[in-house]
Amino acid sequence: MNNKKKVVILLSTYRPNMVFFEKLLTSLNQQDYSNLELYIRDDSADKEWSSEIKLMVSTVITKITFHFEENEINLGSNRTFELLTKECIGDYLAYCDQDDIWEPYKISKLIYEIEKEDAEMCYSDLSLIDESDKKIANSFREIKKRVVHVSGEHLFDYFLRRSSVTGCTMLVKADTAKKSLPFPIDYMVHDQWITLFCASKGKIAYVSDPLIRYRLYSGNQIGASVLPNIFSKQDYLKDRLFKEVDKLTFLENNYKFSIDNEKMIQRELLFFKDRILFFERTSLFNLLNILKYLKKDTQLIIFEIFIAMMPKWMVSKLFSKLHHNKVGV
Repeated sequence: MNNKKKVVILLSTYRPNMVFFEKLLTSLNQQDYSNLELYIRDDSADKEWSSEIKLMVSTVITKITFHFEENEINLGSNRTFELLTKECIGDYLAYCDQDDIWEPYKISKLIYEIEKEDAEMCYSDLSLIDESDKKIANSFREIKKRVVHVSGEHLFDYFLRRSSVTGCTMLVKADTAKKSLPFPIDYMVHDQWITLFCASKGKIAYVSDPLIRYRLYSGNQIGASVLPNIFSKQDYLKDRLFKEVDKLTFLENNYKFSIDNEKMIQRELLFFKDRILFFERTSLFNLLNILKYLKKDTQLIIFEIFIAMMPKWMVSKLFSKLHHNKVGV
């Protein structure tokens, strides 16, 4: 195995469950790829928490050089990962959550694939575990039904529309990650942005093996939530459609992409604006206007026609069922 390239693991912490945290650190320490460094930035903004975290790291991490920094105020995980990306030195970056378990061959499989494919980024599938380490699912796609793990070139349009990459499975060329700075923190989660940026620069590689055990429990930040905090048509309009328009407008105005990718952003903006128009006025003309997008995303368009036209009580019941079943839209 080629262990020459340095892989830097970037770990953002915030008052972790120390049992889960120790299991994560143990799995990092047991990686079969030797040229690793660990950069940790604690976002707890509390000296006692930072001291406890640092002591745990010092005790468990025995095979990897680590660097530990503390945020003076709570910045959130997006900003903390941005700082970690900026300050680290290495060839590849691996982003890390505080409560998962990495398979011992995670880094070695990702680096083999990213170099074989000469890709900007490589990611993998994951299995899911609960608070007791009991396996819930063998693949993320078992709980996220609409997730498609894509790989290859010319994927900017796909990742502009949806995310199928979980940040804790990513391995990214350090130069590419640093060029993506600053992150559009108000509009995108760090892993969504890095994936989109990598897709704008070249190839995305993929390993179908689940390389981490992703922990689902009440305390993790995102987990398998589906349309969180959306309970009505107005919620969907405000928190889904308008937010996407704001994001796309921000990207169009603040980042320089290729002409083709900029055209994709403009087409996606029109897609969202047409759907908003239908929600605001469900006329026959506006219905026919969004039906032209059926080939683009049949399931989504049918779903939105339903919630735009059905009674409020029925829409509320549908969202409650989605939250309960965790089936993505």
